[in-house]
Amino acid sequence: MSSIHEILKDAESREEQEKAEAVRVARAEEQRRVDEARRKKEEEEAKVRAEQDERERRTFEEQRRAAEIQAVQEAALARAKMEAESQARLAEMSSRQEHERHLHAMTHDKHKKRLTLLLWSLGIAAIVGAGAGGVFIKKAMDQTALEQARNRDLQAKLEQNQAEQSRLKSELENTKDPEKIAALQAQLDELAAKKAQISGQPVPAPKPRPAGGGGGGAKPAGGGGGGKPACNCTPGDPLCSCL
Repeated sequence: MSSIHEILKDAESREEQEKAEAVRVARAEEQRRVDEARRKKEEEEAKVRAEQDERERRTFEEQRRAAEIQAVQEAALARAKMEAESQARLAEMSSRQEHERHLHAMTHDKHKKRLTLLLWSLGIAAIVGAGAGGVFIKKAMDQTALEQARNRDLQAKLEQNQAEQSRLKSELENTKDPEKIAALQAQLDELAAKKAQISGQPVPAPKPRPAGGGGGGAKPAGGGGGGKPACNCTPGDPLCSCL
């Protein structure tokens, strides 16, 4: 009886152990499934996070490249604008300078044309007036030469007259002979008259001659005190005032 009882106890014990083992295995399997599900979930979440990070990284890189490209484009546009403005200013300055040169050339050409026209006009006038002007100039030159010759001749006669008067005055101062004094005075009066005639001045009245013996000097003709003085000129003298 004790053997059967022990056998049953052993059987019950083994059954309980088997049940306990089955429960443990079931729990372990359940834990394994839970862990596997959690692991998969974590892996899925990590994959999602990695993909999100990659998308964010790509978005950031694209935005950075876009910003760099935009900055380069803006710099290129600004540089192109500055170059265009500089070219426009240079073109405007060149156009203004060309306009000023054109105006200066037009003014210079206009002045040159006026000067050429004036020179042509003067040349034509000179050619037209050369004939009449030449005759007039020749006549004026001849008249001037004739007047100069006359002036030289008159000056020579005046100088000769003055020299003769100086000589006679010197003789008159050094003589005491009444007849010689009268003769010298008469010659001086004659020279004074000739000088006045040469100079175109009024003929001066002869100085009174002192009375002397031996025929003395020439006396005025006619009665009364207003008679004409005697003419002592050489016959044929063209400068004599009493001829």
